[in-house]
Amino acid sequence: AVKTIIVDFKVDLGIMDFMPIVPWVQAGELELLAEGYGKCFQKQKFIDHRGESAEFFFFEQPDWSTVLPLTADGKVVLVRQYKQGAGHVAEELPAGNANFAGENPEVIIGRELLEETGYVPGRVIALGRGVMNSRNSHTHFHCFLALDCKKTKTPSPDSSEQVEFLEKPFAEWAAHVLRAETEEWSALFVLVRALPHLGVDLAELAVKNLYKKNES
Repeated sequence: AVKTIIVDFKVDLGIMDFMPIVPWVQAGELELLAEGYGKCFQKQKFIDHRGESAEFFFFEQPDWSTVLPLTADGKVVLVRQYKQGAGHVAEELPAGNANFAGENPEVIIGRELLEETGYVPGRVIALGRGVMNSRNSHTHFHCFLALDCKKTKTPSPDSSEQVEFLEKPFAEWAAHVLRAETEEWSALFVLVRALPHLGVDLAELAVKNLYKKNES
């Protein structure tokens, strides 16, 4: 049944008349409209696929990183703090700016994780990067898995910050994320990329479940 669905989808695509995608061309200089706190709002003119002029706006900020820290006994380290954009206290993975100029990213992440949370990782694995908003920003976020994390000190946040750190069973947290019960979309991205390093082939599990449902 699964093979039939795929074949039917390919047939449907085959009868569609696709137009080639033409990249837009930048026209003129990038215009800075506003900036502050390391962020900026910019305007850029383009020539679109029709040859017509179009304006586009970008919200830019420094690249940032998200880390999935796991302790040796299978707990995930999370951060609780008030997030102004969300308007409530959020429970998230540790995250921060990603300035990797001139140094190994894994080394930097290990040091930052210790400074921000008090946990030192036994090993850090880079999981690649993604885009924050492919339409309106050039900002990337970088993903990391930190294994065998141990708490070695109590962090000292700035006086302007109110931060709590907690541990949760990894299986419980992962189920919460995979069921889309979290607002933190980057958590899903990091988790999916981390699972193969934890011995879990999510794609294989999904395909097996699809076959089981169709066979029944």
